[in-house]
Amino acid sequence: MAFMYLGYAGVILRLDDRAMAIDIANLLGNEEIDAFSKLDLLVFTHNHSDHYNRARARRILKTTDVHVVAQAKIAEDLKGSVPPDRLTDAQPGTSVDAGGFEVTAIEGVHPRPINIYRITRDMFSIFHGGDSGYSSVKEYPAKMAFLPTGRPSPSCSPESALRFAQDLKPSVVVAMHGSPDQLAKFKRLIEKDMPDTTIIIPERYRTVRAQI
Repeated sequence: MAFMYLGYAGVILRLDDRAMAIDIANLLGNEEIDAFSKLDLLVFTHNHSDHYNRARARRILKTTDVHVVAQAKIAEDLKGSVPPDRLTDAQPGTSVDAGGFEVTAIEGVHPRPINIYRITRDMFSIFHGGDSGYSSVKEYPAKMAFLPTGRPSPSCSPESALRFAQDLKPSVVVAMHGSPDQLAKFKRLIEKDMPDTTIIIPERYRTVRAQI
């Protein structure tokens, strides 16, 4: 699989012939959005501006046949912009088949209602933590985890990201949503407590290929 980190919690992933984007906010310009040749799944954790931007989401909906899975407030905001059969109000504790993936919503920890997600396809599984503080996810193991480490979120930290990783037991962890110091601290925690886990601190807008 391959992914591109956009900043904050934004990420685009490609697995074989399927592509998804998570929490893209306004981290892509109109030209980049218009260049999408194929996008199967668009996921949003919550409606803070560093995770969701209505104008960017609607532009994607105009240029692709993407299926949207979103926290309730965003799903409500997008009604009328996407056919009902391609819009899922993701209630925590439920799973949906969308865009060729199975998406499970989990309640996160944040000042606003937030979903965190496990997304699976065949033998592949990822976890995306938005910018949530720690919530038990032992029931949702994942091979790859995108974990938030802090700033500007009031909820997450390197320590909460480590607790997520200890629950998920991924083979690859991608550190995100934090200051350089917080990202570096999380890397040290993983290397100390989970030495068999590969940790990636990605560069923005650079494609990373990973064997899972």
